[in-house]
Amino acid sequence: MSAFWVKMIAIVAMLLDHTAKIIRQDVLVPLFFGCSIRDASAEMLHFTFDKLGWMEVVGRIAFPLFAFQIAVGAEKTRSMPRYLGRLLLFALISEPLYYMAFSWRELSVRDFLDSLCALNFTNVFFTLFLGALAIYAYQLLQKQFPKRAWIPFLPVFLLTLFVAGYVHCDYGVAGVLLIVCLYLAKTKKAKMLVIVLWSLWLYLLDPAFNGRSFIWKWGNMGYVLGATAACVPVLLYNGQRGKSWKWFFYIFYPAHLAVLLLIRYLILSGV
Repeated sequence: MSAFWVKMIAIVAMLLDHTAKIIRQDVLVPLFFGCSIRDASAEMLHFTFDKLGWMEVVGRIAFPLFAFQIAVGAEKTRSMPRYLGRLLLFALISEPLYYMAFSWRELSVRDFLDSLCALNFTNVFFTLFLGALAIYAYQLLQKQFPKRAWIPFLPVFLLTLFVAGYVHCDYGVAGVLLIVCLYLAKTKKAKMLVIVLWSLWLYLLDPAFNGRSFIWKWGNMGYVLGATAACVPVLLYNGQRGKSWKWFFYIFYPAHLAVLLLIRYLILSGV
């Protein structure tokens, strides 16, 4: 399986996940039943919740595959500064759309600007950028300290994790950690082990220790299974680039957010 198909699997999974999260029950209830979510019965809510739930489970495949591709890209790119520049450019382009898509408050330009002033840079491109930036720092330090690069890299890495948590980028600290660990894990078996351990930590152990979720219910286990399913494309990856649709994969992210926002608006407005 070439890098092209690994990326295609990732964006399809992401599209399903974001469709569920942007369209949401307040759109599906009137679409299926012709009434508002406030007037919906328990059966209606259960029906729409089930329709969205499986999409979010499948969507857990996406980020581990994006993280894997950043790790691979950092090894194969001809220019890390240009690679970082592309990630940062599309992070900036995507931020207004991501805010509109995933903000649960009433949308306004003022709220968006307030969010930026609070240094909230939330879309996943910022996570990918920070992960790639940490890898680039490691590559530079390896040239200076071939055998002990990890010593000066550790404080740089911790600073990157701090920034990821501070700006609230998608997946935050966990996301950057996964990207760097996948880069440092040199064999496929090691990369798959990293994904499995990361999935268990993020979706089972962390919610359990922080008392935020229902550890043994199907929702969490479904997320773990969805995320660990990313191991299959990683195992099948053949090291080849495949079709060169580089800009498509960058453009798809802000474009699909815009389309889903438009669909949501048209349904809610009754068009």
